[in-house]
Amino acid sequence: MQGFEPFIELVDVNDATGDRKSLYDDLERVRGKGRVSNLFKAYGAFPELGIANFKRLTVLLSRGTLSEKLKEAVMTALAVINHCDYCVSFHGSQLQSLGSSDQEIAAAREFDAEQIEFSPKEKALFEYAMKANGDAHSITPEDIRICRELGTTDAEFVEILETVNTGNAFNTFAGALNIGADDFLTYAMDEYHEKKAAANS
Repeated sequence: MQGFEPFIELVDVNDATGDRKSLYDDLERVRGKGRVSNLFKAYGAFPELGIANFKRLTVLLSRGTLSEKLKEAVMTALAVINHCDYCVSFHGSQLQSLGSSDQEIAAAREFDAEQIEFSPKEKALFEYAMKANGDAHSITPEDIRICRELGTTDAEFVEILETVNTGNAFNTFAGALNIGADDFLTYAMDEYHEKKAAANS
């Protein structure tokens, strides 16, 4: 976290034109008016990539068979690991919108699946995601067997690993460009602003 200013221009929704406007229009169509995130405003500098990444994210979150709550909890945990305070606020806000309690979000931030209202299969996949993120080559046949016995399919292994890939990619993108939190976020914003102020002092 390097103070308040992003390292590239984030064009306002009202000033967007061409492919950048198409990207913003897609975001507002899916997320609602005024909910163009700063992360995708940054992607607006290369709108074709932004459109491709938003489509990929939409597929990940809206299709497949794993719950959005599980995927957002994994991405919240990854944001903590990657020191992306914006991403913690973003995914925490998404968890709130899905009905998660502050205690559950805190548990995700502490990598404690047992304290989140998950099924046994979801708990196992959360642990699998954390282990794969730490060292993908540490995954053993026993890890796979545990998830298999709880009903995990091949497609669900791909789905949870793509959640890890996506979370890490967005954390890197936001961190390296110093992208700040969105005005519409609701989770841990006091904490976020305190850290920003300390970084800027």
